[in-house]
Amino acid sequence: MPSAPPSPAFLAGSRTLPVFGLACVLGLTACSGWAEESDPAALEPTAISPDALVTCAEAGDCGEAGSVRWSLPLEGDYVMYTYGDEAAALLDEDQAVVGAYPYPGALAHDGVLYHFEHERVRAVDLDTFDLLWTEEVDPDQAKQVRMLQPVGDRLLMLAQHNRGREDLVYILDPGADGLEWEALDFAADTGWNRELPANDTHVLVPEEGDARVHHYIDTASGEVEWSAELPGRIDPTALVGDTAFTLERGDEDDGEPDLIRRIDLTDGRVVGEIPVPEGLYPAGRPTLVASPDGDILMGTRGALDTGTGELLWTHPEGRLAEEASLDGAGRFDEDDPALLHVQDGGDAWVLEARTGELVKDDAPDPRPEAFESQEVWNSDGFDLSGSDRYLAPIRALGPGIEDALIIEFGAGARHLTNYRTEDGAYVGVYQACAPDGMRSTGWDRATVYRDCVAPRLFAVDYGVTGSEPQ
Repeated sequence: MPSAPPSPAFLAGSRTLPVFGLACVLGLTACSGWAEESDPAALEPTAISPDALVTCAEAGDCGEAGSVRWSLPLEGDYVMYTYGDEAAALLDEDQAVVGAYPYPGALAHDGVLYHFEHERVRAVDLDTFDLLWTEEVDPDQAKQVRMLQPVGDRLLMLAQHNRGREDLVYILDPGADGLEWEALDFAADTGWNRELPANDTHVLVPEEGDARVHHYIDTASGEVEWSAELPGRIDPTALVGDTAFTLERGDEDDGEPDLIRRIDLTDGRVVGEIPVPEGLYPAGRPTLVASPDGDILMGTRGALDTGTGELLWTHPEGRLAEEASLDGAGRFDEDDPALLHVQDGGDAWVLEARTGELVKDDAPDPRPEAFESQEVWNSDGFDLSGSDRYLAPIRALGPGIEDALIIEFGAGARHLTNYRTEDGAYVGVYQACAPDGMRSTGWDRATVYRDCVAPRLFAVDYGVTGSEPQ
């Protein structure tokens, strides 16, 4: 397995910047109404401004809602990119001008934050907040990284090929001093999914092409154990243990039902078929979530017994029926699979998985994904005229946050991910430019971005703590 060479510069949803933005950067003066403004460098510093590691222990406010838990400088050349009526986003300068570039992201896993940006990955120890390493993955391949996904002690990386729509898949083996990587020798078709179906040891990769060929890969060795054409598609949440469930949509005009098929992952054989009963999910995109033993399949509106094909229940009346969805943070309880956690925005519920009965309102231990961010970019929420668009704050929402929590420590801010600390506190991770580090691009440069000489990666406490330590 080749080892990635170290990056010369330190550096993380994925939204793609339109090609139109490239034309703006390369010189269309009409694209930018902000290039002739005064230099905003005189703005006051904030908690993320110091050019060194900052922690909440130093400030004495750990756990308080809105406090900066830690902040790290990002080395390299960064700009705050703007497009259309959107708020600015902090990007590496080299990538801000390529036209199509997914925004940075991050993954918290086993006490380490993995921050990814284009092809670069950096690791931060979430106990000491030390930067462990920065690496580039396959730097000779033109691509844009879209996501990282944990599989056991390895990471999967999905990246979009610059000259096509297919996805490239890499297996990463991170360590204390860096990472090794291996590229799979075929392109993947992930559809609208942001991750791949996987268990603790293997990943199921749908190959790009007309035939629905899937490869079952051991992530420790990188070897393909079997390849087979599987009917329909499979949700990342519909693979458990040695079983996977695919979903094939029926022809509505002919009255054909949707079909769920059970796949034996030892060899890829179809070993069962279940017609989907009405009520498992609404019209539109269905989502399936399998219980740890594969006995129950959750749809976005109900539950199915995979042994009998019986619809066990649909969501009860009220807000839970209208708005709760398993598309986001809804999952079976890891400690007690008989329970199901369903979350939506600031609400969280616990249901009995086989009956759908409500067990708890205001669930005390929501998944970190239940905390959401909202850009305050519209005219009612924040004035984006002039340089203010660079300072647009982010509103944090989630279970236990009674009032909207406003994150406004920097310019070009973007929410990356959330995690839960060992003592049960929920924390959000962000990327932004310290406001006193903004610099105008100069009177002679017609661009849609400002330079940033103080880029930061930082975390903010939500002021919410679970019932038990992790």
